[in-house]
Amino acid sequence: MSRLKETAEKLVEVARDAGAKDAIVEVIDSSTDQIRYSNSMIDTSNFWREVHAHVFVAVDGRTMSSDVRDIKGAPGTVRELVRMAKLTPVNEGYKGIASGRFKYRRTRTDPKMLSLRNPARFVHDAIGSALANGAVDVGGTLFVRRARWGIASSKGALAEDGNASMDLSVRAFSQPEASGQAVCVTPTVSKMNATDVGARAADLAVKAKNPVQGEEGKMDLVMEPLIMGSMTVHSASMVSALAVEMGMSMYAKKIGKRVASEDVTIIDDPSMNSMTRRTFDHEGMPTRKNTVIKDGMLKTYLHNTSTAKRFKTRSTANAGPMIAGQFTTPNEPVIFHPVIKPGEWKLDEIVEDTKNGLYLNNTWYTRFQNSSTGDFSTIPRDAILLIRNGEIAGSVKNIRVSDNMLRFWKSVDAVSRKAEEIFWWDEAGPGHLPAARAKKIKITRSS
Repeated sequence: MSRLKETAEKLVEVARDAGAKDAIVEVIDSSTDQIRYSNSMIDTSNFWREVHAHVFVAVDGRTMSSDVRDIKGAPGTVRELVRMAKLTPVNEGYKGIASGRFKYRRTRTDPKMLSLRNPARFVHDAIGSALANGAVDVGGTLFVRRARWGIASSKGALAEDGNASMDLSVRAFSQPEASGQAVCVTPTVSKMNATDVGARAADLAVKAKNPVQGEEGKMDLVMEPLIMGSMTVHSASMVSALAVEMGMSMYAKKIGKRVASEDVTIIDDPSMNSMTRRTFDHEGMPTRKNTVIKDGMLKTYLHNTSTAKRFKTRSTANAGPMIAGQFTTPNEPVIFHPVIKPGEWKLDEIVEDTKNGLYLNNTWYTRFQNSSTGDFSTIPRDAILLIRNGEIAGSVKNIRVSDNMLRFWKSVDAVSRKAEEIFWWDEAGPGHLPAARAKKIKITRSS
């Protein structure tokens, strides 16, 4: 038995001996290399490693969870956690954890990613390529992420998994207000195309030269995968059954109803070789593909064991971490790896077919004014290019997309045949996403 899985199993036994009826322990061993660069030079490199355990216990419907950072002292912490759980009020929403003797698929992590010792070469390749293609200044980040995690539960889950990936973000400038951004996200070292990413960011930066104030009104938007990553991740959080229960989802009471155009199919695929590949959810249930939206129709919410029982359905194996995240509550159902089904268009064909619109490279600060209706705004950044009669006709700045997310998805009428892995900051992805066009979206000025 592996070390992480064995440690998790032992801590579950400690919890049960202390009086817990249900217990889940996930032991995580992760390391991260980070390189930050600006002004076309590397500023700093960092390395972090941590081993910790997410522990969840339940005693007669009373629940408690904690992120245990001292593994050696974990048995004592687990006993204290059970003691505290006995003193808390009953969690009326808690309906148990996944139960069974599960079978898990095998996975393989790229050994070259695990042994990578000189990731800085990719940064130098990206900077050199961007400068050679018209950029005058280049900045960004490179992360190499490696992790293994073992899980055990009082209801039979026992497994271990791992993953490693690299994500490079390149932001190139041709002028102080003219930039382009491109990323490469891969679990395979051989697919890190740093030179191409640098050239792509520079090409966008050159096209974005001399931006003028953008006009207000309704325009067609041609969106690169990077901005589609933002639209997708913010929408996907609302297919959580918990978000629906809390009144924070535009998808409430819409199962079986149209929520997007027939060109849009969104699948959660944790089995795809990606930076968020997982063989089991955070209750230990084996993950699987779940079609969330098919041809524009909402097919399912995402469930853990408790939400599934409250909704009188089955878990979709999307139980999230037992510890609260930056944007999630403990054990909230989460989408692991959204995939938008590619369409039939080439990206150039979408631009050529657009008479009056904008080509958007990236965005940030996507916020909802009303989550239950889907009213939102987001601020496009980097290359914002004007399209006139199927051609790029200049660049603009200082605009905001202010519309409704349901209407946005229903207005999608073209999806590219090429998709790519996307992740950037807390804004875009992770996911495997194409480019797309949305029709007649409201544009205002950003202040």
